[in-house]
Amino acid sequence: MRLREDICYWAAKKIVARRKAGDAGDNPATYDRFSYAQWRDQALLDQFTNHFSATDLKDKDVLDFGSGQGGLSIFAAQAGARSVTGLDANPAQIAFAEERLKGENHLPVTPRFIQPTNLKTIGLPDASMDVILCFDTLEHIMEYRAIIGEWYRVLRPKGQVFIWWVPWWNPYGPHIESLVPLPWAHVLFPDQVLINTCARVYDSADFTPRLWDLDEAGRKKPNKWRTMKVLPEVNRLTIAEFEKTFRRAGFQLEKREVIGFGGSFAGRMTRVFTHLPHLRDFFCACTAYRLGKPESQPNR
Repeated sequence: MRLREDICYWAAKKIVARRKAGDAGDNPATYDRFSYAQWRDQALLDQFTNHFSATDLKDKDVLDFGSGQGGLSIFAAQAGARSVTGLDANPAQIAFAEERLKGENHLPVTPRFIQPTNLKTIGLPDASMDVILCFDTLEHIMEYRAIIGEWYRVLRPKGQVFIWWVPWWNPYGPHIESLVPLPWAHVLFPDQVLINTCARVYDSADFTPRLWDLDEAGRKKPNKWRTMKVLPEVNRLTIAEFEKTFRRAGFQLEKREVIGFGGSFAGRMTRVFTHLPHLRDFFCACTAYRLGKPESQPNR
C-alpha cells in the first residue's frame, strides 16, 4: 500500500508543481469568487444550449434541481418559463442565489429558491412541474434512486428531465483533480491511496488552495483528508446503473448523448469507444440525457 501511495503522490505532486492554467484541475476561475460565479454561469449555459433548446422551457413550470448559485434558474426565467423553482441542499448557495436576484429585477418571472429538509424527497406536490433541470449535479446525489423516483412524482404527464453529468469512470470521476490530476487514478489506485495522496498534496508547498479550501477569512482550512475514510461527494454512478434506475422509476429515454474527448488527436480517436457499452464510461467527457414521463403511467 505504501509503495503505491508513494508512486501516486510523486506523480500527482509533479503535475501540481508544473501545472499551468487550463490544465486538468487548474481552472483559473476556482481561485476567485467573482470569476468562479461568472465561469459557472457560462459553463451551465453552455451545457444547456449545446444539447437542448430554450424553447423547451417556455411557458413551463421548471424545477432546477441542484440550482447552486442560481445561474441556470435565471436563464430559465429569461427563456420564458411560467415559474422557476431552484432546489439546493447548500444554504450558502441558496443565500448567494437569492442575493443575486436583487440585481435581476428585469426578469419576467422571479425564481424562488428552497433548501430541502430531506435529501431523499422533494418538497413539492405531485404533478406540479413540467420540466426538471439537473446539470452538473447527478453524480453528487447520494440518494439518487429515491430522487429519480421523486422526479417522476413531481412531474406532470409528458413532463421531461434534462440532464448533463459526468459518470464515475470518467478520467476524473472522483472530482479530486485539483489534488490528484492523474486520469483514471481511481481505476489504478484504491480509495485509501487516493485519500492519503490528497492529504499529502494538500499540505505540500506546491499546492494552491481553491475557493472551497478557504474559510470566510480567506485562510486555508484544516486538512480534511487526514481523517477521511471514503472519497467524498460523489455517488459512483455509472451509465448502466443510471439507465436501469430511471427506467425502473417509469421514465422513457428520449435522448442520450455520450460525448467523447476533444482536443488532441489521441483524444478524438477515443470517441469510437463511446459507442461501446462496456467502455463508454471510461472514454466520455460528459453525457446529456432527456427523459420523459409517459402521458399514461405504466404499471410498475
